[in-house]
Formats: sequence, structure tokens, C-alpha cells
Amino acid sequence: MLTTKIPHTFSRNGYYYFSRRVPSDLMHHYNYHRIVQSLRTRRNGVAKSRSTLLASQLDSYWAQLRLANADIPGKSMLSNTNDLSKTAIDSTESISIEAALKIYLKQKNAGKGKTFKAAAERACRYLSDVAGSKSLHEYSRSDALTFRNALIERGLAGSSVARVFNTVSAIFNFTSNELALELRNPFRGVYFDKAAGVSKRLPIPTSTIQTIQKSCKEHDDDCRWLVALISDSGLRLSEAAGLTLADINITDDVVLSDE
Repeated sequence: MLTTKIPHTFSRNGYYYFSRRVPSDLMHHYNYHRIVQSLRTRRNGVAKSRSTLLASQLDSYWAQLRLANADIPGKSMLSNTNDLSKTAIDSTESISIEAALKIYLKQKNAGKGKTFKAAAERACRYLSDVAGSKSLHEYSRSDALTFRNALIERGLAGSSVARVFNTVSAIFNFTSNELALELRNPFRGVYFDKAAGVSKRLPIPTSTIQTIQKSCKEHDDDCRWLVALISDSGLRLSEAAGLTLADINITDDVVLSDE
């Protein structure tokens, strides 16, 4: 039974389904008179947005089918009338990588730092540079392997390649789930050596730290105060540089931890 609050949907076992009757003039393109697809959600708001999107995509697709079948001037002179219908692809899958990125950032970027958005945009830019800007369903396993090889040739360490692939894969998976698309993720499970080019960072010797601290005491200025603070506390440079005098209270007891 169709729900009244959310057009073109019905609920079954708590989950929403999209349902739309095929127009009679387009019925010869289909094997069944009704299109039914799970929206993969129990939430009203998510179901409404996904249903609205699918309905809009279907209307656009049906308009293309009607145009392909229309009695347009010069149609009889075309060498192959099937070329018109070939342009009417299934628009429910025609989500570009740029559109998928926008959907991903709109939902996932809330409360995240600038680096989250920058990393996602950089990963998609790398992909577009190597495999081209395509719709999600057009990317193949061959594109994924070419993408991997290109990242390695750029000199990225294995850990960096992993981050880029994880980001691209996350955008694919999130968009597919958000829009209830039946998409295969070609970037999942691609092998590469995650340890390649990764060097182990050794701790700074205590003697070196002591030498630096001694030099900081000899040259008493704000730059040396900053270096000495970092060497003693383990703060990041940005954290230490952002402190004010009010943030430092040396009258309180200092609690040492064994952790």
C-alpha cells in the first residue's frame, strides 16, 4: 500500500520501497508494468529525499524515451534510429563523481576539519586526472588498477595510496547507499603494498633534546620559548604557537603519568 506522506513509496517490514507505474505509452520498453526498488531505509526523511530523486530521474529518462520515439523532422533519413534510444541511459545510475563528492561532503563534512574536505576533493581530482570524469557506473576495475599504478608512480607511499583509495571507495559506497543505487565499487579490494615507501620514525634522542633546551636558555627570546615548550611538553607546533599567557598556569601541581 502506498504511503500518503511520501509519494511513490510503500512500507514493508518497516523499510520503505519506491514504486512507480510505467506509463502506458512506454510499456513496450519494460517487462513489467510497475517499477519497485528498495530505498534501504526506515527513516521518513531519507525515504522522501531518495524517492523524490528517483522520481525525478525516471521522469527525465521517460522524457528521453518519448523524444527518441517522437515523429521528429527528418527521422526517416537517419541511418540508424536506434542511436536515439541509446542516449536514454538509465539515469538512476548516472551520478557523476563530482556530484557524488558533493553528496558525500554535504552529509559527512559537518563538524569535520578543513583537511577532511581537502582530502576528499584531492582524491577525486587524482581520479579524474587519471581515469577521467565519469559517472560512477562507468568506472571499471581497469580504471581502478590504472589509478593505483598512477598514484604509485607519483611517488606516494603505501599509506598515502591507502588513504586516497579509502576516500574514493567511501564516496562510492556512501553515494550508492544514500541514493539506493545498485553500483559495484571497482575500487574495493585493490591490492597494493601499504608498507611501500613508509619509513619508521625514530624518537629524538634525549641527549639531543637536552642540547636544544640548553641552547634555548642561552638565547632567551620568544622563538626559543616556543621550541623549549615543545621539547618539554610534546605539543604540536600549532598548539604551542596558539597559546596565550592566560593558558599557562605554572602555579598548579604537575601530575606525571607513566602512560
